[in-house]
Amino acid sequence: MDPSKTSRLIEIPPAIWNRPFYQGVRFLFSLFCKSYLHLTVDGLENIPPNGGVIIAANHQSHLDVPLMGLAIPREARFPGKAELFTSSALLRTFLLNLGGFPIVRGEGDRKAISLSETVLQKGDVLVLFPEGTRTRSGEIGPFHRGLGVLSIRTGAPVIPAAMAGSGRSLGVGQFWPRPGSIQVHFSKPLIPPAIPLSPLEMKQVSQSLTTAVENTVRNLYRSLLTGEKAPG
Repeated sequence: MDPSKTSRLIEIPPAIWNRPFYQGVRFLFSLFCKSYLHLTVDGLENIPPNGGVIIAANHQSHLDVPLMGLAIPREARFPGKAELFTSSALLRTFLLNLGGFPIVRGEGDRKAISLSETVLQKGDVLVLFPEGTRTRSGEIGPFHRGLGVLSIRTGAPVIPAAMAGSGRSLGVGQFWPRPGSIQVHFSKPLIPPAIPLSPLEMKQVSQSLTTAVENTVRNLYRSLLTGEKAPG
């Protein structure tokens, strides 16, 4: 990507929670979810009322981002691929005003990571889908270690979250969601270690934290599918 375009993309998103546009879209989408998607949300008590926090969830559908934005009772930020922000000025404005911000690959990676840290340091919620892409099979893919690195570098706790039903409603290749039942469950936060780490220790500890989050999400997802009591 053009470096000049990259520098224009990497910017701190404005506050959105109290904006009429955001609240209006949130209200309309909540009506759609209640009447058409039958969304249920559990575990909200595990989300702290303030302070930077990472929510890490499985990824099945384009619905996942707006569903998480609606489920979380705080201002939340969602990194997305840069192409979504460059395809049109209208789409870019729409996404920025709903909490999105671009991740630019290559030369922009370092700035993108710094921006994610800034979001957490400002005390906002950062929502990540650590699989990196939507699943086509319904199975949860491996989580990227960057999740653990970001948590350790910022001291932000990670809240594992699982969603079930969004892939059945709007899977890969579909253009309009089917009516259905979608569930979201938030688990208890996992706290990163607050000690200086060598590069080798950082690699090991961040991988361990990422694995713990991944295992929790898998267990949550399994419980949603089987109807068992969700852990945490």
